Amino acid sequence: NPKNNNPASGKPDGGGDEGDRPDTARPIVSDASDRLPGDLIDASMSERSRELPGDGKPENLQTLNSPGADYAPFLLENGKYIVFQSERPATLEGHNLWYSFNRNYRDRAGPAEYSVPLELRFPLEGSPTATQMSVSQGDGYFIPSSDGFDGQPCILYRNGRPVEIYFTSRRQVNASGELVRDGFAGNNIYYARFRDNQWSKVRHINEINSDSNDRMPYVTPDGTRMYFASDRPGGYGGSDLYFSERDLTTGLWSAPINLGPTINTPYDEITPHLSFGGSRLVFSSNRPGGIGHFDLYFSRFSGYDWQKPENLGRPINSDRDDEALVLSQDGLWMYFASDRMDENASGGFDLYRFSTPDRLLDSVRILLTGKVMDASSKLPLGLDATIKIQFEEQTIVLSSRRTVKTDGLTVGNQFEVELMSGRVYRAVISAPGYEPAEIQLDYRGAIPSGRTDVRTVYLEPIRPGPQTTEEGRIVPGIVVDAKTGLPLPASVIRKFVGEEVRAVTEVDRNGEFAITVQPGEGFELEARSHGYATKKIHFEESGLEKIRIELEPQGEPCDQGVPECIDNVRIYFALNSSEISAKEMKKIQDMAVILKKNPDIKIEVQGHTDRTYRGPEERAFQYNLVLSRERARTVQQALMKLGISKERLVVKGYSYLRPIVQAGDALKGAVNRRVEFRRIREQ
Repeated sequence: NPKNNNPASGKPDGGGDEGDRPDTARPIVSDASDRLPGDLIDASMSERSRELPGDGKPENLQTLNSPGADYAPFLLENGKYIVFQSERPATLEGHNLWYSFNRNYRDRAGPAEYSVPLELRFPLEGSPTATQMSVSQGDGYFIPSSDGFDGQPCILYRNGRPVEIYFTSRRQVNASGELVRDGFAGNNIYYARFRDNQWSKVRHINEINSDSNDRMPYVTPDGTRMYFASDRPGGYGGSDLYFSERDLTTGLWSAPINLGPTINTPYDEITPHLSFGGSRLVFSSNRPGGIGHFDLYFSRFSGYDWQKPENLGRPINSDRDDEALVLSQDGLWMYFASDRMDENASGGFDLYRFSTPDRLLDSVRILLTGKVMDASSKLPLGLDATIKIQFEEQTIVLSSRRTVKTDGLTVGNQFEVELMSGRVYRAVISAPGYEPAEIQLDYRGAIPSGRTDVRTVYLEPIRPGPQTTEEGRIVPGIVVDAKTGLPLPASVIRKFVGEEVRAVTEVDRNGEFAITVQPGEGFELEARSHGYATKKIHFEESGLEKIRIELEPQGEPCDQGVPECIDNVRIYFALNSSEISAKEMKKIQDMAVILKKNPDIKIEVQGHTDRTYRGPEERAFQYNLVLSRERARTVQQALMKLGISKERLVVKGYSYLRPIVQAGDALKGAVNRRVEFRRIREQ
């Protein structure tokens, strides 16, 4: 990776007096680290566990790079576009501004798919033949590039439109001695404004520029503050970082202020950039103690001042020059320029991308809010719950607040607390008479400010031990499909002691039952369910806590039109869908045969959903209630088309209140997306 015309010096080894970055001698001088409010109590807002492209080292953006120097990336619309400086061959000579479109920008955690770069023109969207025009070809079109040096862009972009552009360039005079671009000696910071669908003339900022090299502007998104690099007299040595504030009423910038000795050194500090929230300053410096020549550093803002800078370390920094780091708005990605020795390097400086380390992310406030519910009734807990939130050695204790009607009915049980991002919290929720629940709140990674994390916590009532009556001890049990593990509600249990049948029990809608056993008693249970092979198992009372019986499927459950199998039939649906697949339609046809053979049977068609909708509890419940009813109606209409009267089919939707399995992700919760049938009356 040869040092050819690098943007740092303007010469292969430094020493240029009007270089594209500071003149420098060459002294020899890692860690890469919403879910959105969810429906699982152990859900995390963090996306940092995602699988990111790459192999643990910065990714060379080969589509963007050229044999010349490619430098100073700047992101628009959270990475949808990238604008950068390049010395590749262009319409105009020298370093110019280019841009590219990320075709995969919607997949924030996925690979970047950049288009072939084009010379920067505005507007960016549309056919190149319609938009790539120079300013002379029509009002409202803009080209910042010239025959000299143009680079290090910063663009204010709002609502899909440019507002202002800032970049580094030089004063220019043409061959006739006419002034083409005004400015002082050395590098200057220039800007243009976009108003009424057209660009203003490019001008240098008189209040900021000097006869020294003033360059590498970064303007905060609100347009009120600019950070830049300058080697003007009066600094701490070499190139220092400065800032200036703008009066938005007059549009004038204040006299530049040096960031001071905490940031600046007798060496060079260049390419300033702020995180989107403004709490992290990143820049490059050739100060002693680095890994290479120019290394990337960052500083935290304490609320009053910038703290001592820290080196970003490997693999971000290399043995060469690493500069011009920018962060995506959502904090997931960082882009920078480097002339490192890389197998994919194109030459000079190349552009790289890497997952943003957590320490570069802004710390923001997160409002944790939620409800505490009874897991059995799915209703708000009827008493206050205690929430303990632990972080390192600290513990926050709060109570939920109940909302009670005048008749004493609890209709709400909420809690809320403000927490900070960048941490992993452990929350324990408890209440008298209930098993405590523990959840992990992972707020590391990129989290936008103003985020609310909405949780619903279900507490399980403390179950008493096995009950004892005069007849003996009561032992619970369940009957399930041996292949799917799903409960079989249409099952009958017979208890044998020897050859004598002692009890006959029907299971409930959850496939559950209970039997009474005597101390030391040995017995057999026979489980029957239509469409399944009968099973008989021997048990001993001693130490028996719970019984699980698995039945093997045998043929089609309802192929003989037996009404007893009705409760075992389930019609499954795709995620967020009420359409019936061909496979599930066969089950509906079998159900129609049963109902035609048994005209006195009336059934309830029950619609159910999973709990993968993300959002506030009220909205999630209502959304799933509508979906569950729609699924039940779809099955009802299918049965009506097969000749079953509407009066025999009662439609009900249960939202996500009756899950077969407790799951909140789309895969595990698939069995909950179903319609079931229950006989409700025999006439």
